[in-house]
Amino acid sequence: MFVKSGLSTAPSIAPTGVVSGASFVPGIVPNSWITIQGTNLSSTTSTWDKSIVNGSLPTALDGVSVSVGGKPAYVYYISPGQINAVAPDVGVGPLLVTVTNSNGTSVPVSAVSQTVGPGFFLWVGKYAVATRQDFSWAVKNGTFQGVTTVPAKPGDVIILWGTGFGPTSPVAPVGLQIPADKTYLTAAPVTVTVGGIPAQVFGTALAPGFAALYQVAIQI
Repeated sequence: MFVKSGLSTAPSIAPTGVVSGASFVPGIVPNSWITIQGTNLSSTTSTWDKSIVNGSLPTALDGVSVSVGGKPAYVYYISPGQINAVAPDVGVGPLLVTVTNSNGTSVPVSAVSQTVGPGFFLWVGKYAVATRQDFSWAVKNGTFQGVTTVPAKPGDVIILWGTGFGPTSPVAPVGLQIPADKTYLTAAPVTVTVGGIPAQVFGTALAPGFAALYQVAIQI
């Protein structure tokens, strides 16, 4: 007689698997990108590209959902080992995070939520994602095979792209793509250094048409 093994296929979050979606530093910032790492998080790989309706962000993809502090997160990407999502509008302090799919709900993992936790998205794990005002890439040539790029030089005005820069003024809508009818600047000023030297910062605001994505305009 054969007996099936009792191996669990329920989702499991790594002990330190709730991190910033940009810097990968542990923790959560409300209304900013988070990455969840673990096993059996999903049986499929998918994004929300076809799941946004009238600007509303989905709270589940293919039956996979994320709870942060008891509130549903907005799920952008699912795979067996990683989920990318926008954290809901939660308070600060320790919070419990779970992942639910058709095989059950994960054991809760604690993560600390804080008001700000800025991080820039990276190209190839080391270059801050930067564009010029015409959105051409400002990065060392050879970074991407077959694509010619020009790095930023002193005097250039560039836009850095990140998340976790905190509350905005006016207050940005939650769970929606950012509308283009207003400019949602960070409520607190942002400073940037390049090579240890302070850069002129023209402003930091949420990018219209996206979610939880901040543009930081500076002069090198």
